[in-house]
Amino acid sequence: MLPFSEQIAAILEYALVFAGIAYLCWLMFSPGGRALRLRAPALAPWDLDPARLFAMAWLVLVVGLLGPAAVPMVFGAGLRARPEGQTLEMVVSGSMLPVGVILASLLVRVFRRRWLQGAYDSDRRPSFGASLRGGFLTFLAVLPIVSAVSVGWIWLLERVGLPTANQELVTFFAEAQSPLLIGTMTTLALVVAPIGEELVFRAGIFRYLRTRLPRWLAFTISGGVFAALHLNWVSFLPLFVLGVIFAIAYERTGRISVAMLAHALFNLNTLLIVLSHAPV
Repeated sequence: MLPFSEQIAAILEYALVFAGIAYLCWLMFSPGGRALRLRAPALAPWDLDPARLFAMAWLVLVVGLLGPAAVPMVFGAGLRARPEGQTLEMVVSGSMLPVGVILASLLVRVFRRRWLQGAYDSDRRPSFGASLRGGFLTFLAVLPIVSAVSVGWIWLLERVGLPTANQELVTFFAEAQSPLLIGTMTTLALVVAPIGEELVFRAGIFRYLRTRLPRWLAFTISGGVFAALHLNWVSFLPLFVLGVIFAIAYERTGRISVAMLAHALFNLNTLLIVLSHAPV
C-alpha cells in the first residue's frame, strides 16, 4: 500500500487531470466554449524591426553566456565550502539564460522610450484577476494533453530503443537533501524559468514570427526551440506541445502573464509529484 502522502498526491493529480478533461470538453462542445474559441486573438502585431530585435537578443546572450563563467568567479569559494556546492554551482550556472532574459527585459523597459519604443507597448496591460484565471485554466488544459503525449512519446522511444531517463535536474531534485539546494531549485523552477522562458519563447520568438510567417510555422518554431533547448529527448515532444499551448494562450489573451502563471503552475505540479514520489 502506498504511503499516505503519495496517496494524497496521486488523488490530487488525477483530480486535476479530470478537471482538465472537463474543461477541454467544455471548450470543444459547449456554446460558451465555442464562442470563446471563435473570439478574435487579443495579441496585437509586434512592430519590432530586426535591428531592435537583435539588440534585445544581444542583451540576453551577454548575460546568458557570461553568467555561467561569472558564477564560479563570484560565488565559487562560498559554494565549494558547502557539501552540495558543486550541484548548486551547476544549477545556478544553468539558470543564467532565463536570468539574462529577465534582465534584458527590464533594461528594455527602462530605455524603450529612447531606442526600443514599442517593444512591449502592444501587450495588454496586466490584470491580476484575468491573468490568474487564464493561467489556471491554461494549466488545467495542459495537464491531460501533456500527460497523454508523455505516455505515448515514452512508449515510442522505448520501441525504437532510445533512452527514457529523466532530466538530470529532475533527478537532482528528487534526491536533494539540502534545504538550500531545494529552495534554490524551487525558486528557479517556479519564478525564474517561467518568467524568463515565456519572455524569450512566447513574448519573443513566437510574437515576432506570428505576423511574419504562417501562424502554424510560428507555433512550430517557437515550440520546437523551447523543447530542443531543454536537451532531453524524453521531454522533447511533451515540451513542444506545452510550448504550443502556452503560445495559444498568449495569443488568445494578449497577456504574457497568463503563460507565465500556467508555466509556474505546471512546474509546481511536476515538483510536487517528484517530491511525493507519487506513481502518476
